Amino acid sequence: MKFPILFVLPFLLAGCGSNSASSSAQQSVASSASFASGAASSSNTLVAYFSVTKHTKGIASYAQEHLGCDLFEIVPKQEYTSVDIDYQSDCRANREQNDPSARPEILNQISDFSSYDTIVLGYPIWWSQTPKILYTFLESYDFTGKVILPFCTSGSSPIGNSAINLAKSAPTARWLEGKRFSASDSKEEVANWLDQSLQEKNIMTLTISGKPIDVTWEQNDSVTALSRLKPLEVSMSRFGGFEQVGPLGHTLPSHDVNLTTVPGDIVLYSSNQIVVFFGSNTWAYTKLGHIVMSQEELTALLDHPNVMLNIR
Repeated sequence: MKFPILFVLPFLLAGCGSNSASSSAQQSVASSASFASGAASSSNTLVAYFSVTKHTKGIASYAQEHLGCDLFEIVPKQEYTSVDIDYQSDCRANREQNDPSARPEILNQISDFSSYDTIVLGYPIWWSQTPKILYTFLESYDFTGKVILPFCTSGSSPIGNSAINLAKSAPTARWLEGKRFSASDSKEEVANWLDQSLQEKNIMTLTISGKPIDVTWEQNDSVTALSRLKPLEVSMSRFGGFEQVGPLGHTLPSHDVNLTTVPGDIVLYSSNQIVVFFGSNTWAYTKLGHIVMSQEELTALLDHPNVMLNIR
């Protein structure tokens, strides 16, 4: 690519730490979203988190600082006190975690959720799973086509299947592999994880007429938008004796420049058509990628009246 419930330790229920619960977040948040924007804002990315003991908040703050994006704290309408997360009693958190229908109310909301295409989602581990308020959050917005990168904080428990279970509340999103952090992990560790994980959000596999194709994709917002259409099937038609062209059925952002294509180039034409070249042409296109294949192989694959292109 071109771009690059079970009994567990008491540590875990308390949001992966022994700090007492804090009411400061609820005191400072009204009924609207609470954001902190980085200096070089990545406007289409949001770091959203739920934290009682501040450990998840710390990792989320590192992520927001590194990405330069918006930060949103999921604030419960009824705050969690130290008593609420006392695992040795019949506490509120225990009752919620044992109730499949529990959906604690959220105090604040995101006013323009549609503007984000990537959500870094943080939470503590409670009884080996996510607190039920995370389900409330996911079921409150339309995550269709969005990328979700989850992380958890815990004393020792891994992320396990917590994100897998959580994904059932946002099945139309694309979930990337999550990671567990401890409260002592550094900014550098968080930054390295983000860089590696978010590179994967544009990864796409291409097949043409059933044949898997090795592609080097560009790193631009056109490719990002294309990846959000997955899975995508496009009926292509030969044109001009040098290309296959097909309608996407969607308009993508474009940055057209005059290009002289070479065999294997994949481009966006007129913002809504994808073109794959087995020859050459000069026109205004937005470059999407390049197929790693000889011209002879490309011609054998593409020099037909019609081919079927699939992106997943």
